Amino acid sequence: MATMPRRDFLKTAAATAAVLAFAPRRLFAEAGASAARVVVAHGTDIPKMLAAGVAALGGWGAFVKPGQKATLKPNAGWASTPEQGANTHPLLVEEAIRAIRAAGAAEVVLPENPCSPAARSFAMSGIGAAAKSAGGRLYEPDDKRDFVDAAVPRGKILRQVAVVRDVLETGCLINMPVAKTHRGATLTLGLKNWMGSVLDRGFWHRSGLHQCIADFATLVRPSLTIVDATRIMVTNGPRGPGELKTPNQLVFGTDPVAVDAYAATLFGMQPFAVPHIQLAHEMSVGCGDLAKVNVQHLEA
Repeated sequence: MATMPRRDFLKTAAATAAVLAFAPRRLFAEAGASAARVVVAHGTDIPKMLAAGVAALGGWGAFVKPGQKATLKPNAGWASTPEQGANTHPLLVEEAIRAIRAAGAAEVVLPENPCSPAARSFAMSGIGAAAKSAGGRLYEPDDKRDFVDAAVPRGKILRQVAVVRDVLETGCLINMPVAKTHRGATLTLGLKNWMGSVLDRGFWHRSGLHQCIADFATLVRPSLTIVDATRIMVTNGPRGPGELKTPNQLVFGTDPVAVDAYAATLFGMQPFAVPHIQLAHEMSVGCGDLAKVNVQHLEA
């Protein structure tokens, strides 16, 4: 794992602790104080679905402020084609970058620490070309330059983690995973997607994957989560090839646990059958109890 001088680490940790001393309590209190809301856009026209879902949550201006850097985290981790469903749909990524830039973002960066070789993953997924076309920067983080060490404020297993700097230091953070099964995590949705932004995934797998996923969610909370469920991999995830189903849905929300809870039902599962969803709910990261979530469906 990349390291930093002790003095620099202590400065970073102190700054992180100062910010998080107030922010998480406020965010989690707000998440619990009122019903969580999830918006589900149904259709086959991805640009229209994206526009409709974001509009229902107040429009891009509710998330992106002029002049800010925006960080968009898709799943671009596998050397497979869009038709195979292992990565976020490139058209969704492209349209999101265009919309974020149109809302005034100074730049849109897309970090991904992939499982397959980056050049092949970015090319075969179509996300590399999509990002370039729309004016975003998709990149594989350099382990000596692009990660910072951060303390996990309420971590039970994951107490410290090296995270991509652009995930922690950004004006707007948007998570855009694809929905699919996962041998170790049961499902990979929004909460799990952050593993593509850390340096050492192996520790998570060795030490208690579900708890580490929930722990990390106490450190990083996106402004918006958009789950790509236009097609979902229901067998042989996360890489595939596997059996696909086509819900033709995009799932939006500001509560990352509520979004994942709804997305789990697309696989015929109760949310708490996915241990990290239940753990994140119990840690007050968000609401995983769908009986308490306001789910709005719309056609686009």
